[in-house]
Amino acid sequence: MIGVPAHRFAIALVTMMLIGGCGGSKAANYYILHSIENPGPEARESGREQEPAIGVGPVKIPDYLDRPQMATRSSNNSLQFAEFDRWAEPLEKNLTRVLADNLSVLVPSESVRVFPWAKAMPVQYQVTLEVMQLEKISDEKVILDARWNILGNNGEKLLVSRRSKLVLPVESAGFEGTASAESRAVEALGREIAAEIRSLP
Repeated sequence: MIGVPAHRFAIALVTMMLIGGCGGSKAANYYILHSIENPGPEARESGREQEPAIGVGPVKIPDYLDRPQMATRSSNNSLQFAEFDRWAEPLEKNLTRVLADNLSVLVPSESVRVFPWAKAMPVQYQVTLEVMQLEKISDEKVILDARWNILGNNGEKLLVSRRSKLVLPVESAGFEGTASAESRAVEALGREIAAEIRSLP
């Protein structure tokens, strides 16, 4: 470039390269877990005279899942994270809300609260959850492995303690299919928890 100092030309060249690189970068895709779609007949007949107040949480997930990128387990010791396929909100928050929404349908109860709730609004049953795995695994499947408890007397008495290990097929390609399968795994877990709540005196 005639008449342009060398250092200014270098700056202009670097700027154009950066702009060109940004324009060609791949856009990220975002996904969420969805609530139950087909509650079934057991959700309509609770057998209770009064709907119980239910609290959901705390819900804990492993540190490796506490990130936007969606996870795929390629072996027992190996994980892959999809840079351009991400959760639209923190997975722990999304999981807690969906589980609460599912329980409100499956128990059923319109008094379902998410942790932390006000002390002035005590709950009859509190559901706590610790997730060990929630990701896609080999053979086009997803796994949800979790320990969960149901507490009574506003969280002061242990009523039920279980571990659920659910493996479900991924029914469509891509990470949208993974998110859908993980949603169905959370639904299946909700059905197990709701059945226990309905059986309590």
